[in-house]
Amino acid sequence: MGGVQGRLQDCERHGSSVSHDSDVSLSTAYGTEFSSSPPFSRRFNRSRCSITSSEDTTDDKPLRGCRPMPLQPLNRVPPHREGPPPPTPPFQPHPHGLAPPPPPPPGFGVSASNQRQTTPNRPQTPNHDLGYHTLISRSGQSQWNNDMKSGSFSTLSNTTSISRHSPARQMPSIPPSSVDSSDTEGFMTTNSSPYKGKKWGRGSGFDRLPDDVVLKIFSNMSSTQLCNMARVNRRFYALAWEPQLWTRINLSGEQLNADKALKTLTRILGRASPPFCPTIEKVALNGCSRLTDRGLHVLARRCPELKHLEIKGSALVTNSGIFELVSKCLNLVHLDVTGCSQITCIDGAPSHSNLPSTSRGLGLHSDPSHYPRPQLFLQIQYLDLTDCLGLQDAGLLVVVRNCTQLQCLYLRRCVHITDAGIKNVVSYCQGLREFSVSDCLQITDRGLFELAKLGPSLRYLSIAKCDQVTDAGLKHIARHCYKLRYLNMRGCETVTDSSVEALARSCSRLRALDIGKCDITDAGLRHLAENCPNLKKLSVKSCELVSDTGVQAIAYYCRGLQQLNIRVTNKLTTFYT
Repeated sequence: MGGVQGRLQDCERHGSSVSHDSDVSLSTAYGTEFSSSPPFSRRFNRSRCSITSSEDTTDDKPLRGCRPMPLQPLNRVPPHREGPPPPTPPFQPHPHGLAPPPPPPPGFGVSASNQRQTTPNRPQTPNHDLGYHTLISRSGQSQWNNDMKSGSFSTLSNTTSISRHSPARQMPSIPPSSVDSSDTEGFMTTNSSPYKGKKWGRGSGFDRLPDDVVLKIFSNMSSTQLCNMARVNRRFYALAWEPQLWTRINLSGEQLNADKALKTLTRILGRASPPFCPTIEKVALNGCSRLTDRGLHVLARRCPELKHLEIKGSALVTNSGIFELVSKCLNLVHLDVTGCSQITCIDGAPSHSNLPSTSRGLGLHSDPSHYPRPQLFLQIQYLDLTDCLGLQDAGLLVVVRNCTQLQCLYLRRCVHITDAGIKNVVSYCQGLREFSVSDCLQITDRGLFELAKLGPSLRYLSIAKCDQVTDAGLKHIARHCYKLRYLNMRGCETVTDSSVEALARSCSRLRALDIGKCDITDAGLRHLAENCPNLKKLSVKSCELVSDTGVQAIAYYCRGLQQLNIRVTNKLTTFYT
């Protein structure tokens, strides 16, 4: 014992410290403070004295009679040692009967690098736990957080000693499986960081979605929304310009520079296969009043697979732009030029605005047939020329001669179309199924006689407000076009019950009928109800001769009726009106 006591006194003179059975404070010659606790402290053995000295000593001479043993955690290899860590000693109960410290939470590795140097005399509070009490509440971690907030794990600050040259603290990693999707909103808050003053992540929960899921979400956005998403960050920029999202372009707005927009979009989307954009199949530019032929030239040059085009209300577009488009986009099947007042035909002839001053007007001198043009064989099946006020019979002849595959043709409010134009339509477009000449005031029964040549292939017909049509023309239509599904003859004031009776007997497959403002009585409605029980929509608006009897017949026989318009029908009682 004398030798041991002498060695202890010798070590104390050189700045060493000894660990005893009870928890004691260990100090080095340079004042570095440590604290030891049962998991990491060296126990004093009467038969063998374990003496530790500071790692920071600058004395080159070794301590006499002392064996330096730096105090390190048992669960990690010290930085200055090589090879595997020493085996963990078997568990021994604390000599004073103290309970062992609670285990660390799942997903966190408690190491010396994650602990904070403390002073034995300083009272421990949750504020000294490196921010562990600020962890968010998640599935699998809620109990750990509650214990931390309650101070149950405050002994973690006393479990180990850290040298000055310990590695920098590392942020503990939370297993992905422990994150509950229901707590995504809480995960985004500033209190979700495992350390005080540090954020858990700069991204959002949306950033964790795989690319295919984000692309699925982006596929439901419009072209304008995709352009906005491309400005969020680099990832969204790469995903927003994926060609698979750009099978269609939908733009609108009177102030939009449509020509520049089309040029920019096609340039970006054509980077994969310059200068073409093979994925674009549908373009809708509705209400783009600033669109000109230059924009259509861009589409014709860069979108060879275009199939669907809508340019409603583009008054600056002319025949030249349309011809350039249809001659290069050979797969085009749907063309809607509603409100393009300068379009007079679909070919390379100059538009009406570019004609010489002596040829302007609506006479034969403005006939597009006076100018040479190549013969086109287009695949267009749907063509809407509504409100193309400059369209005449000669221009319509050029259209139908180049578009023999037409199935749907709409000439609403083309006021210069006559019966001769309808004859040309029937001659070239034998497979026409839908045809509209609403508000074409020059159409007569002669035009209906020509339409009747289409036979049962005609399913949709609109002659609304063609006030020169009479019962003779409608009876001829009913006799030959017996597969009609939709018929609109609103405003044909000379049509009587005889036409309705002929339609009811021949066209029993009618689904929608508009006979508003016609000279129809209850007898005509009864014939209609008895022979067309499958009617879905019926309008007798402003039919002043219709009374309750006719409406009751419709209600009794047409059990599948979905819409009935009986406004401004004076003979109806208040029960119906």
